Amino acid sequence: MSAQANLTAALTEIDRARDIVEFSTVVVARDKQLRKTDHPVFLQKAALEFQSRFLPNFEESIRAGKSWGYATTCNAVSRKAGGQAGRDACERIACRLSLLDHALIGKIGIRALSIFAASFGRHSNRAECRKGAIRIAKFCRDESRPLQELNNLSLAALINGFSKWPEEADFRQAAVAIAGDVIRRAGRHHQLSDFTQQGLVSLVNGFSKWPDEAASCKAAAVLAREILRRSGRLCEFPQQGLAILVNGFSKWPEELACGQVTIAIAGEVLGRVTQFPELSEQDLANLVNGFSKWPDEAVSRQATVAIASELLRRADQLPHYSQQGLANLVNGFCKWPDDATCRKATVAIAGEVLWRAAQLPDLTQQGLANLVNGFSKWPEEPAFCRAVVALAREVLRRATQLCEFSQQGLANLVNGFSNWPEELPCGQVTVVLAGEVLRRAGRRTGLSDFTAQDLRGLVIGFNRWPQESAARQATIAIVNEVLGRGVRFFDFTKPESESLLDDFSRWPQGATGHEAIAKIIGELQLIQSEATQPRTGEKWSNQTRQSTKEISS
Repeated sequence: MSAQANLTAALTEIDRARDIVEFSTVVVARDKQLRKTDHPVFLQKAALEFQSRFLPNFEESIRAGKSWGYATTCNAVSRKAGGQAGRDACERIACRLSLLDHALIGKIGIRALSIFAASFGRHSNRAECRKGAIRIAKFCRDESRPLQELNNLSLAALINGFSKWPEEADFRQAAVAIAGDVIRRAGRHHQLSDFTQQGLVSLVNGFSKWPDEAASCKAAAVLAREILRRSGRLCEFPQQGLAILVNGFSKWPEELACGQVTIAIAGEVLGRVTQFPELSEQDLANLVNGFSKWPDEAVSRQATVAIASELLRRADQLPHYSQQGLANLVNGFCKWPDDATCRKATVAIAGEVLWRAAQLPDLTQQGLANLVNGFSKWPEEPAFCRAVVALAREVLRRATQLCEFSQQGLANLVNGFSNWPEELPCGQVTVVLAGEVLRRAGRRTGLSDFTAQDLRGLVIGFNRWPQESAARQATIAIVNEVLGRGVRFFDFTKPESESLLDDFSRWPQGATGHEAIAKIIGELQLIQSEATQPRTGEKWSNQTRQSTKEISS
């Protein structure tokens, strides 16, 4: 049968379908059979027929036990090939579903609800799709027992649908319920042996959207242990699946099982070097960004260096990489600044970032911070200086949006820009960042939500601009927070301590806040003297006393 005849037959079949069951059966069957050229034509026609003939009877069909046909049809037409008609159909059924009462939504069945959730998640920018997904999430949260009826793929469809709106409380609570069910299943006699590779990958990907949830972390750990149990079969996982796993597990670097399985995957990736050309730019970025969470592992470094070589081989394709993908690659490569291949790959990315400077407004706040932080690991490289100056101008353009940056993002920006004190835009943006830190310091909670690592980055960064009053004021606010927590808690390294004291010695005479600065100098002196040999300690003590005297004068 010719392609045209096949399409004509498929369209005739949906025209002749008498009810939703028959209609959905044809849609699902033909969805798998039609060629690429015919596929959109068929699905868009099916979406229009679905809306006009069957959607008006949605509630009646649910009561008649025919909701499965609606779910499978929605799943088919909501894909990319369904076009505008498919998106409209998905939105309209989501709207109807969002209005169902508890009894009626329960009649749909949890398997059909998981398919609806996955469909609605494809169009997360549509308000009605979000509302429909919220209705499903509330049902999963309130009625967790039906989750036990789902296989691993349906559980994954649910959580990946919800993951398109990670900030919404209803989806977070539903994700916790799904995580609880995965954890429960891991305690069975056969544990998670019935979970497919696709199910494992999709579940890890879903839970990674809520990394701060204890249930997500615990569920990821049991999934990691299951994959470790199958470590001899990692060769059976597809390339993209491995990249998704690495990206997911990287959200919990402190979890032993997550680290172990990532290291095992790094070994598998190294064994597939000849297949690297098959990896997409997103896969490369996910792998590099993930491996960088375990920088002390030799195999992480080896796998990353191999990917850096692949990136250099296809450097002419960098213009096609997404902004976020470039930022993730830099964030990973910078964990090994001593490696020449990682540096060369990052230089190539810096050139691309500079070339598309007009597109920097498209970068997320985290992407901006990652680029600045990454490039700062090679401050002597001219390409990085040029790129960072462009990034500084972009941060200045967003001066009114700094409240949206995370604490870590602010710290990475301040510490990163401080590596180029001679560049005017870097100094200008540091003053603006100091104002944001001072604003946060003035809150009732002060700087209590900044981690020790973030505060270290801020104080070291701001202290390299002693001539700027705003930088000095921000430094004093940070020093007071550090003193309040105890300087020893921050575990400053000797080079960091030396850098701080050298910078403090260059503060202007009579600068405000000298008491706090003198106190932290004394604390650093005490810590350093305990950690050094007598002669080094004597030299350090003399230097510190001199610095203290100059600040206090």
